[in-house]
Amino acid sequence: MPETPTPETPTPAEAIPGGVAHPDTPPAPEEPETPTEDGEESAVPVPKLAEPDYKALYEKMQADLDATRERSTEAGVEADELRAQVAQLQEQAMRDRIAAEYALPPVLAALVQGGDEAAVRAHAEQLAAVAAPKPLLGAGGLTPHAEPDPYKGLAEKLRRRRYGI
Repeated sequence: MPETPTPETPTPAEAIPGGVAHPDTPPAPEEPETPTEDGEESAVPVPKLAEPDYKALYEKMQADLDATRERSTEAGVEADELRAQVAQLQEQAMRDRIAAEYALPPVLAALVQGGDEAAVRAHAEQLAAVAAPKPLLGAGGLTPHAEPDPYKGLAEKLRRRRYGI
């Protein structure tokens, strides 16, 4: 069986100047031959590679790095501020919870102080002792503010006298 000549496929290094082509990549279409300086036509066109401006690339990357560092610093500062706010809110929530446990009115709940939970509880307990309404104990009668019954102990006194107890 006679072999038919197949067009030469370029190697990956030849396909992409300065790089390696993926083996599954179809070959690039052939370009027309271009005349050389001598007037002869070259079989393979010689691409002219432009030299990248490394200094400009370095300066751009340095500027990007500086901008990223600045954003990182700003994000760190913002994160610290948010952590401080979270700590304040957690402390206030603890104070509010403890003030509610001791049934302190809102005016006194705002006055609860302390660095840790034990100190806050102790202060809330002191405020509750001062602020809690104390029941008024009456001297007798149906209402707490009624006058004492003048005859309350009279029956007991008579019984003791009569029976000598």
